[in-house]
Amino acid sequence: MHDAVTEIPMQMMQKPPIEKFLVEIPAGWLNAALVWMLPSSEGNEFIVITLMTYLISAEDFTHVIAGSVEALFLVFEGHTHVATAVISFFLPTLLGNVTGGTVLLAVITYAQVSDELEESK
Repeated sequence: MHDAVTEIPMQMMQKPPIEKFLVEIPAGWLNAALVWMLPSSEGNEFIVITLMTYLISAEDFTHVIAGSVEALFLVFEGHTHVATAVISFFLPTLLGNVTGGTVLLAVITYAQVSDELEESK
């Protein structure tokens, strides 16, 4: 079990930081979509959360919080250094998640007020 738990984050850390950033943009988008959809899910929260979790894992995306646990596991096990985990994993993943979530929020917000913007011109 220990070998398997070590192997998964080792594979995650092998990706270059730019690839982590780019791959995590859609992951941030999916996370933001999850938060946006939950209030209107009317009792189907479990289905929405399960679907989004499935999509995130099926595409081999990570989330900065869950992935940080994996990166810190490697630090505590002595497989990597804190600076490497921060520079190679935490920062690119955080920036990718935030970028994806921010873009979705901006698009949704613009769609909600675009008619009002056009009327005010």
